[in-house]
Amino acid sequence: RPSPWLRPTRAILLKVTIKGVATMVKVVVFLAAAAGALNFGAKPTTAGTTPAAFKPAFGNPAAIAQRAAARLAKQEECKKDLIPTPGRFLFAFGRPDVLAARQAERCAKWEWSSEFLAKARPDKAGVGNYGAGDYFDDGLTVLERNQIASGKESFLTGGAKAAYRARTGQF
Repeated sequence: RPSPWLRPTRAILLKVTIKGVATMVKVVVFLAAAAGALNFGAKPTTAGTTPAAFKPAFGNPAAIAQRAAARLAKQEECKKDLIPTPGRFLFAFGRPDVLAARQAERCAKWEWSSEFLAKARPDKAGVGNYGAGDYFDDGLTVLERNQIASGKESFLTGGAKAAYRARTGQF
């Protein structure tokens, strides 16, 4: 006869084993129901061939080129509905066309029209210099011109003295 200390252990083991079997049966039934619901192991349909778009195109340059053309066409289709970004907001690094447009826009405000120049400097550009004849700038001041005209060489310096000597033939 076994020891009284072992009897509860056997009873507990027997109880756990029966409970474990019942749990395993429940798990198996649940998995079978789930597999039936998800149709695991079902036969493939007759139209079950994979479309060419989902097959890899390794070693087939024609298919690769066709897919690249389709991607570009799709991108262009998406881009045609977009509003173009103004040049001043574009990322212009490596874009000489955008940089040239920006430079032209900056320089346009510094370009003077011929109408503006004719009004601002009528002696340089335009129809004339208010009827005053032709001016020649010799770089001399009015005082230096007056001293050359009066023959006062001792009061002249630098370019004015050289101009006086050239006019009097001293060179």
